[in-house]
Amino acid sequence: MRVGATIFNQNYTDWDRYEAEERGESVPRRPAKSDREVFNEELNLARIADQTGFDSLWTIEHHFTPYTMVTNPLQYLSYVAGVTERVDLGTMVTVLPWHNPVRVAEDVNMLDAFLGADREIICGVGRGLGRREYDGLNIDQAEARERFDESLQVLRQLLATGECNFKGQHYDISGLRLRPQPERDLSGNLWCAGGTDETVQIIAKHDVRPLVIPTTSLNLSLETARKYARLHAEAGYAPSRSKLALWTYVAETEQAAREGAERYMVEYADSALRHYELRGSHLGGIKGYESYGEMQKALAADPTPFLRGFVDSHPWGTPEQTIRRATELAEQFGCEEIMFIFKYGSMPIELAEKSMRLFAREVIPALRELDPRPIEVRAAA
Repeated sequence: MRVGATIFNQNYTDWDRYEAEERGESVPRRPAKSDREVFNEELNLARIADQTGFDSLWTIEHHFTPYTMVTNPLQYLSYVAGVTERVDLGTMVTVLPWHNPVRVAEDVNMLDAFLGADREIICGVGRGLGRREYDGLNIDQAEARERFDESLQVLRQLLATGECNFKGQHYDISGLRLRPQPERDLSGNLWCAGGTDETVQIIAKHDVRPLVIPTTSLNLSLETARKYARLHAEAGYAPSRSKLALWTYVAETEQAAREGAERYMVEYADSALRHYELRGSHLGGIKGYESYGEMQKALAADPTPFLRGFVDSHPWGTPEQTIRRATELAEQFGCEEIMFIFKYGSMPIELAEKSMRLFAREVIPALRELDPRPIEVRAAA
């Protein structure tokens, strides 16, 4: 099994100032810790991943809040490509309704050219959830499902052949050919995250493989992964293994690891609640997001299960404890790769680097030996 690392660029300690500013209150214009400082710190995590044996390095896309501050993951990874030598690079995810899919295909194609024959660009895509982001980018969130479906079809064509003919509600493309010409079929490098029934149906129908990012809970993510496996099989496709993102914190002793996980994983969950406004009530009224509306009702009443979800279910602890829990999850989700997040919340960079180096030394060799079967293969046995 492959093992990756993910960098987020969170400025968690700025949330109170940011929300006060959003409410119109008088606050300092800049955070106590600058966004640029966060960027420079996490670029060093990319170098560590490259030097210590990780197979891949991933990043994410978000806009306008301290939650994560990578606004264009493919641009960011183009820089990372120049400061690393061996890791593959991946997006988890590029949010398709926020982009012209032709430009996404062009950017993937260019990065593939930069990386050369020995490294891969893995294009993970998704639909997006944040209201602030849709509003700030002036895109109607009620159109997200249709834009995503059409964008996925356009992107898949272009990655497969470098050419596209497509007619839809949002995109009308005829005789398009990419330049520089792609050297190979990149459609197998396309993966997709899906948190709703609608998105899962789309990606299973188009035979796009599942990228699991459990921003809610691992149990719900596992239900979704099983649903994808069923729909994918019903569409006539062969079983597919998944890529899974997990949060981790590794230390020499369980007590030291617990102290870090209890603080920083809960802070990460808090940042997700705040960024996605999950204690609000707006999502239930947006087409394609009705299931999240039900979640908002539950979290408005009691956010504790969400705040505890990462520390209570993700792999952390000593190297041995981390291996044991990661192995369980790899088998449950039928993984071909797990991408681990090492820095989140207000975690100091020194702790993240120490955890990451210990993980690389003690955990990666054990996880590399795993070879999980796809979900439905195991279920049918």
